[in-house]
Amino acid sequence: MEKVIFHIDVNSAYLSWSSLKALAEGEETDYRTVPCVVGGDESKRHGVVLAKSLPAKKYGIHTGESLFEARRKCPVLTILKPDFAAYVKMSRAMFRIFETYSPDIYQYSIDEAFLDMTGMESLLGPPEETAARLKNQIRDTLGFTVNVGISSNYLLAKMASDFEKPDKVHTLYPGEIREKMWPLPVGDLFSVGRSARRKLEKYGVKTIGDLAAMDRGMLSAELGVQGGVIWDYANGIESSPLVQREVKEKSYGSSITTSEDVESCQAACRLLLGLCETVGTRLRLDSMKAGTVSVQVTDYNFKKRSHQKSLGHSTDVTAEIYEAACSLMREMWNGTPVRLIGVSCGKAAVEEYEQLSLFTDEKSEKQKKLDRAMDSLKSRFGDGAVVRASLLKHSGRPGGMAKAKMEQKLERKGEQP
Repeated sequence: MEKVIFHIDVNSAYLSWSSLKALAEGEETDYRTVPCVVGGDESKRHGVVLAKSLPAKKYGIHTGESLFEARRKCPVLTILKPDFAAYVKMSRAMFRIFETYSPDIYQYSIDEAFLDMTGMESLLGPPEETAARLKNQIRDTLGFTVNVGISSNYLLAKMASDFEKPDKVHTLYPGEIREKMWPLPVGDLFSVGRSARRKLEKYGVKTIGDLAAMDRGMLSAELGVQGGVIWDYANGIESSPLVQREVKEKSYGSSITTSEDVESCQAACRLLLGLCETVGTRLRLDSMKAGTVSVQVTDYNFKKRSHQKSLGHSTDVTAEIYEAACSLMREMWNGTPVRLIGVSCGKAAVEEYEQLSLFTDEKSEKQKKLDRAMDSLKSRFGDGAVVRASLLKHSGRPGGMAKAKMEQKLERKGEQP
């Protein structure tokens, strides 16, 4: 049976969700209908555009550019600050609708998902009709629009969802690649960034079709492994999977998307502390200990990087998790500003007998007692009852008992934290 994959992508997610929240709170203007962007603090000049309305796009404003530059292009531009709590609420409502269409859902980001619809045609009807019904249900019940791409693999489904917007269903089956994908600019191909695009243009490659017609060996020689991958992608071959579906050991994670770029390793490590506190609290709530720590970042170009290390022992101590996370952040920091930072602990399991580190000492024991005391105080009196001194300067800091309990509850209900 040929696979059927849907890729659902919210149209201008942050902008749409911010506009819906404003309308619900009494705002008369639908920000989707005027030049408007969602971004960080304009006064600091290094906030970036996270999402834009269609009228803003007509001024040449694009995602990722500075708010300062966007304002120069459109003096009457409205700038909204992001509200991630509202975005999570909207996202979860959308995923609850997905659950009524397929049992096999992969969350790609807060506003994107893949649904494996293979074999569902006998229950729900032809894929195009099902996709249109899904799209319309989201629009009519939640108030925002999505695009749905349909194909036989994840890559082509994602490419299809990026065709004409908004509120559209598109197919991109292998037999449609020549007609629908090859005429597109090479920069539109998934994983072809600005640097790769400039290199390809030096070879006269302007369209995805031009790339598909090149010699794969030559591309690999010039661009390394990535050259072969993008040649495969241009020909509709998903040689480097977009989605990893293997079963993983239980892990605990927490992440934060910042309203503006984090430009130094020191600032990134300050954010790590709150994330590690949430992860450590969740481990202790579940009586679990973890053996690995990993740190993930997404930079302002939406490129993802991650590093992982084994602790050599199992722990639920916030300070130990934080020390490992900071070490990983320093290893992977290359000076590129980042906008998303995440921490996760893997190989987590209930341990009847504690596996001690060779370096366990009096300081470690004091940290364990400190964690237990903080957990107790926060559980009784709220997250504000006790705060680490290094977090006091940072408003909107991540972490805490309330966040940990919320994520624990959602996980037990089978929802995404």
